[in-house]
Amino acid sequence: MSRIWERLAGEGGSIMIEVLVGTVLLALTTAAVLDGLDGAQKTGRMNKDRSTAATLAQQDLERLRSLPPTLLVNLTQTRAVTLGPVTYTVVSRAEAVRDASGLVSCTTDETDSEYLRLSSTVHAPASVDRPVTATSLLTPPVGALGDDTGTVAVKLTDRDGEPLPGVTVDLQGATSYSNTTNDVGCAVFAFVEAGNWTAEVDGDLVTWNGDTPATSQVAVAAGKTSLTQIELDDPASLRATFVTPSGAPTQWRSISVTNAKLPNGYKPFAVGAASASKDAEGLFPFRDGYGVFAGDCEANNPALWDSDYFETSGYGFVALDPGDLLEPVQVVVPQLTLKLKRTGSTSDAIQVYVRQVDTAYDCDSVIYNSGLIPLSPAVAEATLTIPLPFGRYQVCGATRTSSSWRSRLTATSGTYQHPNLRTATAATLSLDTNGATSGNSCTQVPS
Repeated sequence: MSRIWERLAGEGGSIMIEVLVGTVLLALTTAAVLDGLDGAQKTGRMNKDRSTAATLAQQDLERLRSLPPTLLVNLTQTRAVTLGPVTYTVVSRAEAVRDASGLVSCTTDETDSEYLRLSSTVHAPASVDRPVTATSLLTPPVGALGDDTGTVAVKLTDRDGEPLPGVTVDLQGATSYSNTTNDVGCAVFAFVEAGNWTAEVDGDLVTWNGDTPATSQVAVAAGKTSLTQIELDDPASLRATFVTPSGAPTQWRSISVTNAKLPNGYKPFAVGAASASKDAEGLFPFRDGYGVFAGDCEANNPALWDSDYFETSGYGFVALDPGDLLEPVQVVVPQLTLKLKRTGSTSDAIQVYVRQVDTAYDCDSVIYNSGLIPLSPAVAEATLTIPLPFGRYQVCGATRTSSSWRSRLTATSGTYQHPNLRTATAATLSLDTNGATSGNSCTQVPS
């Protein structure tokens, strides 16, 4: 008996191992069976949903065919249909068709729409990525939509010329229509009354000029298809930080951006109080980027004085991608240094003002006024360093005698002009406090 008990004791763990292995095999077998049953149930539910979706699509087509043709023109409709515990999404569309070339798309053509293609697309929850679509053609009765009608095609592309599908476009005119762009970025409005219409794009996409919503005018001719194209993209923004030619921080009141595709070639931003930086928002992200300069007049563009400035200076150029937020760029504000000299013996307050005189660009305004600068007989000189955008300027000095300002410039001709303020520029301005000066062209100092 002792030998038998010793033999049994040596096999004490094998039974437990056999039980565990059997349990694992049973669990795997059960999981496989349940997974198969679940897959069969999913397939059955999917097939049932698709069958129901096909029925709903056919019913929706019949509904569309029963509508008056005037209600079908440019129709896009989305609605939910609930059957028991399942909710289906039904998308109904009516698209223009030509007899010769199929669907009207993004072209200008001498032919017009002749038919309407009705389509009903039903999305089932169990197969949302595999919708069921049913289509049919409808020929409107002669005169049902009027004899004086044409077709409008609105094509939307991004900055790379790629189509923008799924964007809502509204057409405003004698009445209003709404449609969404197809896979080639085209929204088609068929049987539209001849005349002038406005296409408007919903959403936050911006045009070359940063406009949103984007609009485009289109003239509709009877019996023809008129195409209008709009380039749009997600807006970007930049933050310009002002520096002197030596790289030291400075301030100015505004910035402008320039690109050849802008309607006016440039666009001013952030006109207001002087600060160390200014932002420009709502910018179209041109592939070739922007030049950025201080000032709000076209004459402040340094490329007018130095054609390759943005390529060689290392300042004022920024490339933007769609959606960029406050992309940094450094902008140079040139400096003009003036040395004021009192030539008379009478103590008086002196004032300097600077007028931009680029009249060819409609830039004629005072952009700097120093205020009162006291110069006594003991202090005959003072130095001013004035930040100025690129441009051409008239520098004037004045003294106050009695209660009136008089322009008295003695050491220069009256107009100090510099075509390119890329580097620090020094000028000497002598002001006589004792009597009028003849031959100067400065205008009365503004109050």
